[in-house]
Amino acid sequence: MEVVDLTDEHMLFVATCTHIDDLNDEIDRARRVREFWLRNALTKGLKVKVAIDKGKPVGFAHCLPIELGTWGMSGKDLMTIPCLTLNYKRVYDCVQSSGYGRALMAAVEAEARKNKKAVAVLAYETDFWFMPASFFEKLGYQEYGRQGSTVIMLKAFEPVDPPNMHKLNYKPLLIEGKVVIDVFWNPICLTSITEIHRVREVCTEYSDKVILREFNCGDKEVLEKYQTSRALFFNGKYKCWGYEAPRDELRKVIKEVLKEHS
Repeated sequence: MEVVDLTDEHMLFVATCTHIDDLNDEIDRARRVREFWLRNALTKGLKVKVAIDKGKPVGFAHCLPIELGTWGMSGKDLMTIPCLTLNYKRVYDCVQSSGYGRALMAAVEAEARKNKKAVAVLAYETDFWFMPASFFEKLGYQEYGRQGSTVIMLKAFEPVDPPNMHKLNYKPLLIEGKVVIDVFWNPICLTSITEIHRVREVCTEYSDKVILREFNCGDKEVLEKYQTSRALFFNGKYKCWGYEAPRDELRKVIKEVLKEHS
């Protein structure tokens, strides 16, 4: 097994968030948006480490300088990892102890030592598979801030100021007789891209009854202003399914809100 830098050879694997053998029209549409973001960010300092085993990619990790605008926090002189994941089949089957994750983290840290003072990650103390805090603890990362089960963890190579966790700065726009849907979405995340596509489609079904406002948090100015990387609000009420919003559930919520204000 080896870890290499992302090239066109493995772009499809990374851009589809490992769903390279599970492609459908929806994933491919989101993939194109994510790939555009990847290629643009690569010119600005992003590195992506890809784990290869027996000639095939098995996982990847973003190495994103925090100054470019990263998921959930702000700071300086830090490398961040907004996403580290293995092939989705391994994730769904809860396959552990492969060594791929540790190898990817070693590559990230080696990259960070070139011009950064530390590596910071936004991790989670939940039973969900994504970015578990327990994994980073085993690698020597220490907690430097939290909101509920969301934790900033840091491994410093030299003295550095820890990052600041984002705190939502959002005020809803309420219009009588309308459903105002505010979507904060992020082109770094395939699920988030899929969600904004679904929201757009469903909103067209309700003509002038629904007002859609989009906020692209891949834009650092938007990210810093609103202090959230991804969120979905219906007349100011937060809604999250834990994955991309299902179309039927979107319709259900819209109908409920319309009924409340009829």
